[in-house]
Amino acid sequence: MRKVVFMIDGWFMRKRIYALKAFHYDGPSIRDYCKSHLRENDYVYRIFYYDTEPLEVIGHNPITREMVNFGETPTAVAQKKLFESIKHTPNFALRLGSTMWRNKAWVLNPDKLKALLKKEISIDDITEYDVSPHIEQEAVDMRIGLDIALIAIKKLADLLIIITGDADIVPALKFARREGMQVGLDPLRSHIQPELSEHVDFVDTKIPTKCT
Repeated sequence: MRKVVFMIDGWFMRKRIYALKAFHYDGPSIRDYCKSHLRENDYVYRIFYYDTEPLEVIGHNPITREMVNFGETPTAVAQKKLFESIKHTPNFALRLGSTMWRNKAWVLNPDKLKALLKKEISIDDITEYDVSPHIEQEAVDMRIGLDIALIAIKKLADLLIIITGDADIVPALKFARREGMQVGLDPLRSHIQPELSEHVDFVDTKIPTKCT
């Protein structure tokens, strides 16, 4: 019988599941997806979900100059609803870092930027929906690393399955393996960075191929 712990990079998983339209993204569905990794006699020790709180500030869209309350945008409302769902789902532990609006800057949609540089469009073709605040997550990787170290040292689980595409977590994964924990990676059918795949025992995903 193996105790299995899951660690989820929430920003990464949410983006991938939305893109793939693999399943309805809420606490129970995420838990069901994690359980699809289990073998007979395995059981879930805990599912750690890492993300950041929605941005709760007011800014002005650089295109329209209109005021935007980021805490009330559809994205922020959906994120808060997701967190409430996770809080009421068994086996979950929600770990939230902070969200920073870097220098109150805005970034242009990459596709629109490419078209603009190629002179396929002009600045007049840019709309309010083509720009977004330059948001950065803080303390998420640190929280993941600390939890991995604690679980590995205290032998709280036999297998760690991490759902991420971020190679910054490699030092923590190397530590867990040195402590005797088996480590699996679920990249949700995304490209895997070589340094990430090198430091796990196996790579596996339960996303159906029809979703790709």
